[in-house]
Amino acid sequence: MSLTLVEGAKYSNDVLQRGVIEELVKGDPLLERMQFVDIVGNGLTYNTESTLSGADFYAVGDTWAESTSVVAQKTAVSRILGGDADVDSFLKATRSNVQDLMAEQITAKTKAIRRKFLDMAIYGDIDTDTKGFDGLHSLMTSLTLNTVTVATSSGTPVALPLLSAEEAKDLIKNGDAEVVMMTKKMRREINQYLNGVGGITKMDIQGSTVQTLFDVPVVVSDHLSDDEACDKDYGTNQFGHNDADGVGLGDDDNATSIFFLQFAPKAFTGVQTQPVTTERFSKLETKDAARVRIKWYVSVMLQSLISCSKVTGIDPAATVTA
Repeated sequence: MSLTLVEGAKYSNDVLQRGVIEELVKGDPLLERMQFVDIVGNGLTYNTESTLSGADFYAVGDTWAESTSVVAQKTAVSRILGGDADVDSFLKATRSNVQDLMAEQITAKTKAIRRKFLDMAIYGDIDTDTKGFDGLHSLMTSLTLNTVTVATSSGTPVALPLLSAEEAKDLIKNGDAEVVMMTKKMRREINQYLNGVGGITKMDIQGSTVQTLFDVPVVVSDHLSDDEACDKDYGTNQFGHNDADGVGLGDDDNATSIFFLQFAPKAFTGVQTQPVTTERFSKLETKDAARVRIKWYVSVMLQSLISCSKVTGIDPAATVTA
């Protein structure tokens, strides 16, 4: 069973837990759409097909050639994400007439958990952060299947040709992208070009007017960086962001990427051994305070390499071209 965080929260009777999940999701284009598969144990092993099985026409008496698909086995391992929100008993007794101090701390901690998850969902790399999980950049490892690069040399991003973005969109083979995700700066540059050649296209979705690009709704994420690394194995079989340069930090190459995403158990989806939960501690042993612990056993996976795509190596400050 695969549910979004908001839908899953409806099955919880814990008012605090439901409030935490709503705060976690609120306003983020990824968390609002991502489905989460509940698993037993600490990981989910899945196969990604890297080489397709072949077929041919044969004449009578021909020797038939055997061919099989080649799959790569991957495992989405649940990681422990969370934090403690403490409120001193004296402050609770003397300041709670002004505001609910614990509620404020829970809100702040929930936002921190959201930021950490979303940074990891895009830039995570278990080779550099063994406590985290692989994010979108690391999961998209096939240049020919799901990646278009516009840069031609290491460390030097270039202006986006919209033709390259459309090429990335067309790499998705099983349906169409649900959203195209980019930074706000990248959206401004694209819109400046579009306004000069005919205008921005839009569509109505659930009563709201949403911008589109190639008939795909546009969303922006503050967790997608305008300062990605641009030095990943140029000249070989992988291009674009170098995960080894950190989670969302890059190495000052001032590059960015655009993602075309589908959200489904066979596409980009979350994996959780335990949904977002809360634990209350009314008294602590080492200090006079109360504590709420928020924790989430979570990861992400991309089972089908042709369900999502990206265009990378883009200079978000350069003028977009056709």
